[in-house]
Amino acid sequence: MTLRDRDLQVLWHPASHFDDHRDLPPIPIARARGCWLYDQEDRPILDAIASWWTSIHGHCHPEIAAAIAEQAARLDHVLLAGFTHEPAVALAEALLAAAPPGMGRVFYADCGAAAVEVALKLSFQARLLAGEPQRGRFATLENSYHGETLGALALCGNDSYRATFAPLLMPVLELPAPELPDHDLDDLHGDAGADAPAADRAVELLEQHAPELSALILEPLVQCAGRMRMTGVGYYRRVVQAAQRLGIHVIADEIAVGFGRTGRLFASAWAGVSPDLLCLSKGLSGGVLPLAAVLVRAGLDDLFRGGPERSFLHSHTFAGNPIACAAGLASLRLYFADDLPARLPTRAEALRRRRLRVAAESRAIAHHRQAGMIAAFTVRAPDGGPLPARIGLRLRAAALARGVLLRPLHDIVYWMPPLTISDEELDLLADRTLEALREVLG
Repeated sequence: MTLRDRDLQVLWHPASHFDDHRDLPPIPIARARGCWLYDQEDRPILDAIASWWTSIHGHCHPEIAAAIAEQAARLDHVLLAGFTHEPAVALAEALLAAAPPGMGRVFYADCGAAAVEVALKLSFQARLLAGEPQRGRFATLENSYHGETLGALALCGNDSYRATFAPLLMPVLELPAPELPDHDLDDLHGDAGADAPAADRAVELLEQHAPELSALILEPLVQCAGRMRMTGVGYYRRVVQAAQRLGIHVIADEIAVGFGRTGRLFASAWAGVSPDLLCLSKGLSGGVLPLAAVLVRAGLDDLFRGGPERSFLHSHTFAGNPIACAAGLASLRLYFADDLPARLPTRAEALRRRRLRVAAESRAIAHHRQAGMIAAFTVRAPDGGPLPARIGLRLRAAALARGVLLRPLHDIVYWMPPLTISDEELDLLADRTLEALREVLG
């Protein structure tokens, strides 16, 4: 029995339909290196989405692998309740040093949704401890995505994710957000989205509901799972400043956009603002091990001091796992040692040239946009008719047949490769994307 056959007997795959496995069964992967995955026949597949936006330096980077092996041989795990260890402390110190100004503490979790849950509960309990029990509601953005545990799912402004479970979810205030379908690299240096009608309305709603709001949560600049909608630096700056002026905590969900994805280590840096709580995961460990963190504004922890009844009673068994933290430290060191901050503008421009070429050579592109190392195309039927059913699945299959991993979000084809992708790999990505578009859409 093949590995694929064994898989189909026992595994339930995330974000997958059982019936789709007939036409596009799971691909057994035997190894990985750099931007490439290799199947059991050693066929290479270019990982153009960094395995769900996690891989920063490419797969199996030797320095991260060495840090993991060294740490595993010394200390594999110890509970962080009542104990500590060098990797957890050193990673927290490094994150706080690199974060937007004003962050004071780090609370570890084990995945992005868990980080969002931590941030929600910290904000809510802080209100209770401050004598503000009326401020128990949360605001989110339309089209947003923050994870699929119930608290995080309640904040998703997208019915595709939340409709089935709506009876289980708390009500939230949903704010409008602009959509900039032709966003380009230069827009990161301006005030894009600040004067959009959606920004005016969002600020108006914050002002109207401020007395009842504990926090506003939002993804800076790019709503990744929300079809790669780009909302603009100016919009982000304006709503964050408005919320903080009104005494509303700001939770920045940088789970997908952190660690260089937008061209800076943290996306919030483009707007020059500091959230009250900053959620991180995915690239935090270099995309190697499950790890998440919430960076907390200095001083917020003061509310939790005093008697034990003021404790924040939230815990994860593997919070601050030494091996995962060692991977995170190695990844962060690589980010600066390889001078990625200086090289990212050049890499983003290289990505931009390929994006423009695909848009110019394909009749199927309606809009295209980019923020740092995230590029997205909105596709259309060239004859003006409806798109084929399951367009995302068809495009994924066509790309995989050509040795490229794309995972379109319905009619949105996007690139979010490891930051270290080469020019030659970008050329191949552009060529294969064009071929897939032509096969499926003409």
